[in-house]
Amino acid sequence: MSDNREFIDEFLVESSENLDQLDKDLLALEADPADPQRIASVFRTVHTIKGNSGFFGFSKLGALAHSGEHLLGKLRDGKLRLDDRVAGTLYSMVDAVRTILQSIETAGNEGDHDYRELSRTLAAVAEQSHAAVEVAAAPSTPATPVETPPAKPAPVESPASEPIVAAATPTTAAAASPAPSPPATVAATETTVRVDVELLASILDLVGELVLARNQLRSVDSDDVAVQACAQRINVVTNALQETAVKTRLQPVEHVFSRFPRTVRDLAVSCGKEVQLVIDGADTELDRSLIESIRDPLTHLIRNAVDHGIEPPDVRAQAGKPRAGRLSLRAFNESGRVTIEVSDDGGGIAFEKVREKAIARGLVSAAEAAALSPERVLQFIFEPGFSTAAQVTSVSGRGVGMDVVRTNIEAIGGTIDIHSVPGRGTTVRVHVPLTLAIMPALVVRCGSERFAIPQSAVGELMPVSRDRSGPRIEGLADAPVMRVRGRLVPILFLDQFLGIRETTACRDEGTVVLVRVDDHEFGIVVDGMQSAADQFRCRDLLDAASLSTIVVKPIGGLLAGLGLYSGATVLGDGGVVLILDLRGLQRIARLPPVAREPEAALVPSAEIADRYLICGTPTGRRVAVPLAEVVRLEQYARDKVQVVADRAVVRRGEGFTPLADIDEVMGRPPGTAPQTVSVVVIDGGDGGVGLAVGAILDVLAAESPLQPVAATGVSGILSLGGVATEVVDLRAARRHVAIEA
Repeated sequence: MSDNREFIDEFLVESSENLDQLDKDLLALEADPADPQRIASVFRTVHTIKGNSGFFGFSKLGALAHSGEHLLGKLRDGKLRLDDRVAGTLYSMVDAVRTILQSIETAGNEGDHDYRELSRTLAAVAEQSHAAVEVAAAPSTPATPVETPPAKPAPVESPASEPIVAAATPTTAAAASPAPSPPATVAATETTVRVDVELLASILDLVGELVLARNQLRSVDSDDVAVQACAQRINVVTNALQETAVKTRLQPVEHVFSRFPRTVRDLAVSCGKEVQLVIDGADTELDRSLIESIRDPLTHLIRNAVDHGIEPPDVRAQAGKPRAGRLSLRAFNESGRVTIEVSDDGGGIAFEKVREKAIARGLVSAAEAAALSPERVLQFIFEPGFSTAAQVTSVSGRGVGMDVVRTNIEAIGGTIDIHSVPGRGTTVRVHVPLTLAIMPALVVRCGSERFAIPQSAVGELMPVSRDRSGPRIEGLADAPVMRVRGRLVPILFLDQFLGIRETTACRDEGTVVLVRVDDHEFGIVVDGMQSAADQFRCRDLLDAASLSTIVVKPIGGLLAGLGLYSGATVLGDGGVVLILDLRGLQRIARLPPVAREPEAALVPSAEIADRYLICGTPTGRRVAVPLAEVVRLEQYARDKVQVVADRAVVRRGEGFTPLADIDEVMGRPPGTAPQTVSVVVIDGGDGGVGLAVGAILDVLAAESPLQPVAATGVSGILSLGGVATEVVDLRAARRHVAIEA
């Protein structure tokens, strides 16, 4: 076998893909038993497995596939009708084939299990069903499917942590029938090639080293024009190569999602429920290693939704719901991360029951539990051994699972949150990074040390000043907080916490990095950013211009055991920087779990209408933009601004946003072009409109009514921070861009 190992590995990969497709086709056939294309597809798949088994000498697998092919042949020729018994037997064959393939992959042989009885069952079903068709069919009356009582399901092995029961009868609706797959063409086959995952990982590692070298090259201060041009070219090529290398490891989450229709079908039958699975966003791409890491957690979440969430059909009918429960599995990209959502329309989670269980287990006192919000109560579900199930079943109820789900998700840098409405259902959202190898991060200074904070967790930067004009750190010495737009946020002094230096708990200078962990937030006080250009106040997520692209490297056991660092990276100057584990910081520092409110609810709409974003223009003037009109605050390097059709644009996402120089909008000559362009994005259709300003200064409330004035690009003046300030006429800004176009 060792001589043919390369070919056998190829056979195993191909057979595994064929089995996944076989599960889909069988589920589709249950919804439309007369679909000839599906029947032909199933027959070809089993025939291919049988032929390859004979070539490699896998006699046990070949015999089983031959029995399945015999049954499918009669089904294809119209001599059989696909009923519950036929479908259940075919599913048993698929599971047995998968078990043999797993044995071949792990042990190098077909295993010791005897499948001759299953082969005889396949043959018997073929003959009995054939006879049933002949008896049921009459010349004058078309044969119709007859519902049969559910057969007793047979146990099979599942890749999940606990066994699931194979179904002998289908649910009312297990999944929406996918469209028939078109036959593969030669051209499509010639455009793809199988590459070993380790080779892809090696390429990504090399690209990571190239990124580090690129960063070092960019840090070199040289006046040589040729050197600068070469460095810029290497920068462009490295960025393109990095993006391409990351894409080579990306796979659609369909590789995981494709197995869940069968899982849901089997679970629904074993639990006596009717479940409709709806899948959306299966084409969302994720790093291959992460796809394998989320398989088991998602399987457990789906099992919980079917077993605990969705009610039995009679109970649903009494509550005025459809008898068939709806289970939704959705994946989508969000803020540089992938979110996978598992939601059901079941009975939801009984908060009081969870609260009582937490008190009984000693996780919280009765007085403390009474003061907890429903969202905080739900967090007890992730405690080890926590379960509110009335009885233990073969599916769940042992209190083993949700803690493992959270541990596995956090191990890959992800987060998980849960929301539930009693009587209406539960939604669990899993947020994972697109890839673990390369990511944007904010590099901060703290004493003589530097640390990296993942960009996905950074909310905004807030400078702390000595005067009282800006945000201040308040509270007691052992519980510092900062008031941010009407709410109090816990504060952590990073230097004092890590023992870098002795500090007082009420320092009146520095920068607060507001970070988000799950649905909570806290501030980390640092000395500043890696460069002076990074220190500006931004309400939204920081733009990539103020971030560093870092290559994540694993850290040793001693550092990893602290729970404070998730990895390390090497910066362009060769310095090694540790990446902060924000969840570990929050847990070890025991910061209070202050729930983060949605952005839209932070400030009442009436108050937003009276608040203005204060900006400085390139010529040094002070202007204001109504905060309610601001979509985002961003920064771009000067070389990112392009001139197309006599107007300046920047690339944002998949499109381009036109830029209007704030001085030109207000009828003044433009100032000197800075190296870094600050952009205030306002609404204006696709891509919006960007106002190129000199600097972002502050957000202040109006202290006087708006007084209209007759000036170009100015809607009026008002008092902001005790200073008379011009308010930009945004309609003029939009017209300015339109005229230039």
